[in-house]
Amino acid sequence: MRFRKVVLLGLISMVTLLELGTLRVWAQSWPEIFEPNLLLTLNLELNASDWDTVVGDETFDIEVPAWFWANGEETQKLFVSVRRKSGDPIPNALGGNEVKISLKIDINEYVSDQEWHGINKLSLENGDDNNVLTEGIACNLHQLASGPEGYNYDAWRGNWVTLYVNGVWFGVYVNAEQLDKRFLQNRGLYIWHESWLYQYRGEYNFTLEIGDDLNPRSPTVNELCFLPFAYEKANSPLHPDGGLCDVPDETALVTQLNELIDMRGMLAMAAVNAFGANPDSLFTHQRNSHFLDFNTENPLETRKRRYFPWDVDAAFQRTDFDVYGGTSPTEYQQLILNNPVFRARYNQIMCDLLTGPFSPANLVAFVDCIEPVLIQAVADDPYNKLGTNTVEGVAAEFDSIRSWLVERVAHVADQVGCQITDTDLDGIPDTQDNCPNVYNPDQSEMDTDGFGDACDNCIFTDNPSQADSDHDRIGDACDKCAGPCPCQAANLDGVNPVNLFDVSFLVNDWQKSGPGLAGDVNGDETVNLVDLRIVAGYWLSVCN
Repeated sequence: MRFRKVVLLGLISMVTLLELGTLRVWAQSWPEIFEPNLLLTLNLELNASDWDTVVGDETFDIEVPAWFWANGEETQKLFVSVRRKSGDPIPNALGGNEVKISLKIDINEYVSDQEWHGINKLSLENGDDNNVLTEGIACNLHQLASGPEGYNYDAWRGNWVTLYVNGVWFGVYVNAEQLDKRFLQNRGLYIWHESWLYQYRGEYNFTLEIGDDLNPRSPTVNELCFLPFAYEKANSPLHPDGGLCDVPDETALVTQLNELIDMRGMLAMAAVNAFGANPDSLFTHQRNSHFLDFNTENPLETRKRRYFPWDVDAAFQRTDFDVYGGTSPTEYQQLILNNPVFRARYNQIMCDLLTGPFSPANLVAFVDCIEPVLIQAVADDPYNKLGTNTVEGVAAEFDSIRSWLVERVAHVADQVGCQITDTDLDGIPDTQDNCPNVYNPDQSEMDTDGFGDACDNCIFTDNPSQADSDHDRIGDACDKCAGPCPCQAANLDGVNPVNLFDVSFLVNDWQKSGPGLAGDVNGDETVNLVDLRIVAGYWLSVCN
């Protein structure tokens, strides 16, 4: 599979850099900082008493100054602020007083316009709910779904880093891309006084994160005046001008939401969170989501509201997690997923994901990609919450994640009625399989012509048409002659013409005895080394 070849090359490059002793990252821009197969080592240096303050801060508001750099950037240290994020600390499983807390690093708090590889803030998650492996993979599910099968826009990014604080190693963190103005600018989505980014804080409650505080309510916030979209409390500037209104009927709802919201993106976010069995998302808990509005009163603005996920640390629950909300659906699930138009579109998006980026082969390939990057660091991490600090134990956790993902695909496909046809039972849907009728789970493809080596009639020659005018199972692009030639129709036994470019006639009859065997070229009714010598001699003397 081409994806695996690219991954392998990337891993080889990574190992080479690590062996050189320094991982040089200063040439990286913001997308590469969040590459899942890149494990950066970050460093913080600050006053010991300030660090104690951060660790003990349960208001999650106290910021302290620190020096920050990545390995390889020791001469380019940045003066930043650090604070603790909400979430539980993780005790050191190997003993000691240190605790692993989630952190927010503000790159430009003290130095105006300072940035680090195109970003202004870092959000380092400790994996307190489940662990850093499942949280990071849940984050990457959204990026895997950013293509046309899902969001159809660049949703969210994240990877893993390791962290030292004053020379003390605190293990592996999830490096989740911060949803801020830089996030929007990096995607060409921010326009001064024309963009509003909000974060859901709970039921009917969201806050303005990016935008004009004097004009905090976007036109779309004002127009979507019904629950659960509207801000409920009347004393807030985010409350609709005319107060709350009734939910439109099903037909009017479809029309209005399609006019105001990129519904493909919203439904894709719901589908990815549902696939990841995340009970703490917008559709399941009315939280942990952002939405971006544009100035629809500007006649030149055609973009609709976009949704982005956040905080997926609760994902990877039961593999039979209900993608529609089960017997107790939330208002979002009732209003949107029970609407027949949106339900059909949601199901189609889910099926597109299951037969595309979320196919078992692609998901397993992703885990195969990150395992060699993370396994040793996670095994060494005394805060990993996996109950093991051995490479073998962490490898077993990766195997468990693979099994969970494959089983989850089957459960979700069954729930949404998605028919995933896999004719050759190699774990790859026919729609993605480069040999749908031939078992080839590795999807090896030497000539990248769309046909896997297992079924390609010219393995080393690009021949997407697979033309074979003389029907000898050798494609015209690599056939040595247009019709039968000495080696393609060698009549060695005077009875059964054979194709010496396909020695299956010899292999299939090997060590067999009896009359009429294609591999019996000397007529002694036994296929053995004598026949092999004859074939080899003919090949060396005639075939070239």
